Amino acid sequence: MSDIAFLQPGPLLAGLLEIQELEARLVSFEELERVADAAIAHAEGLAGCVVWPIGAAAERAAAAVTLRSRGRVEVGTWNMRVAGQRFLLLTLAAVSPLEIELAAEQLRRRGATEVHACGVRVARGEEARGVDSYRTLALRSSGELRAVGAA
Repeated sequence: MSDIAFLQPGPLLAGLLEIQELEARLVSFEELERVADAAIAHAEGLAGCVVWPIGAAAERAAAAVTLRSRGRVEVGTWNMRVAGQRFLLLTLAAVSPLEIELAAEQLRRRGATEVHACGVRVARGEEARGVDSYRTLALRSSGELRAVGAA
C-alpha cells in the first residue's frame, strides 16, 4: 500500500467548496421552500419582474418559485422575449458577483429595461455592476443554515 498525500485546499478552493455545499443545502427538501418563499416575496415587491435563475441550483429554486407562487411570479426561459421586460436575477450562493454581472449584461443587450438581482449569500453582491438593485434574501430559517447563509 502506498502513502498518498491529499492536498489541503487553499483559501480560494476552500471558499468555493463551502459555497457549493451551501447551494446543495439550499436546494434540499428542508430548505428549498424557504428559498422560494424569500425569492417570491422579493419578486412581488418588484411588481411585474420575471425571475431569471443563474446556475443549476437557482434553476431548481426557480421551479419551486413557480410552484409556491402558483403562477403569480413568472420565471424566465432562455427563449423568451426579453426586450422591454423587467428581470430579477436569482442566484443562491457565489464567491463573487461575476455571474450576476454577466447575466445582467446579457439581458440588457437583449433589451431588458430593468435588471435587479438577489441571492442568499453572494460575496460583494451589493457591488454587482449593471444591476438596478441587489438584495440578500433573508430566509425564514434559524440555526446553522441562517448562520452559514449570512452575508
